[in-house]
Amino acid sequence: MSEGVRLDTERLILREPVASDAPLLAAYHARNEARIARWEVKRSEDVAAHAAWIAWRHTESAAGRARSWHAFDRAAPETLVALVNLDAISHEPQRTAMLAYSVDAAYEGRGYAREACEAVIAHAFGELGLHNLSATYDPANERSGGLLKRLGFMEVARTAVVPGFERHMRAQVLAALARPA
Repeated sequence: MSEGVRLDTERLILREPVASDAPLLAAYHARNEARIARWEVKRSEDVAAHAAWIAWRHTESAAGRARSWHAFDRAAPETLVALVNLDAISHEPQRTAMLAYSVDAAYEGRGYAREACEAVIAHAFGELGLHNLSATYDPANERSGGLLKRLGFMEVARTAVVPGFERHMRAQVLAALARPA
């Protein structure tokens, strides 16, 4: 992500993660682990691992392959509310990326994830010039599927769980969104 890219919404400030965010990121994953364990891999509790992730994201951003934002509550600026990432950014022949997001349990169901994702989608289709976004979610995660539908994503494919591989590969729904004409 370009240095200084900041996205402002009514209730959120979205900015590139910085090294000093590592303790906030570790705490975010720790307090949300039980809620999202069905859909995400367990994150390390080690702050240094989160600092390394942030450094890696900066490298990916500088190479144009990914962008990351941490969303902070305007009313409580030290509170990490949500995470939004664009991964696998492709510039040729299609200008695409994968959208990934999560929201803190204390903010779930109050429109914060939607607000954060809308800001990133507008940036992706605007400043980044992307043409299409995709996202995947576990079909059991109805909240995530509902959010993507409200954002305008359309389901394009489903994968089933392969018997015997449940621990390694989950069922997924692939959804896509094209830049408005």
